[in-house]
Amino acid sequence: MRRWFPFVGLFVVLVLFRVIGAWQGWALSPLPALFLLSFAFLPGRGRWLFPLAAWVVTDPLLNAFYGYPLLTWDHLGIVAGLASMLVLVPWMQREASWLRGLLGSLMAAVLFYFVTNVISFFTLPEFYARSWEGFVQAQWTGPVGLGPTWVFLRNSCASNVVFAAIFLLALRPLFPKFSVRVPASELI
Repeated sequence: MRRWFPFVGLFVVLVLFRVIGAWQGWALSPLPALFLLSFAFLPGRGRWLFPLAAWVVTDPLLNAFYGYPLLTWDHLGIVAGLASMLVLVPWMQREASWLRGLLGSLMAAVLFYFVTNVISFFTLPEFYARSWEGFVQAQWTGPVGLGPTWVFLRNSCASNVVFAAIFLLALRPLFPKFSVRVPASELI
């Protein structure tokens, strides 16, 4: 049981970071990295329990802080974005290493960004015209007056890689044989 303490401690820190970060205006979130790496590297119920608990604890707090309803249709887009990241799990599990953990987190950020922005394009006609220009706007420039969406992509990539590295360090006591070397096949 004590082997889980570093991970549980990290979970508490990440939840606090998400809540405090929102109040401070930081555009970084640990949840996508926590979600992806939990599914890739934790056994049993832990792979569902930790990311779900983190989301259930923090999302109502953040929605209340921003003045949003507890549940909105946007949550379906978030769930679809998180679910799309799971396609990377078999590749990450094939030969678990730091490199796969970090690259998988980076690819997951791009995948989450693309999926959620495609959903936004189709579900937010007040922001995006149903045209190629509207699609490009959803993927890159964002709605008029709300700032470019590429900033979200940049922040997601940065936070996923940083929090994935922290998460992978916390996993070391759980999996002593977790590879810290880079297999030659991944250097190509």
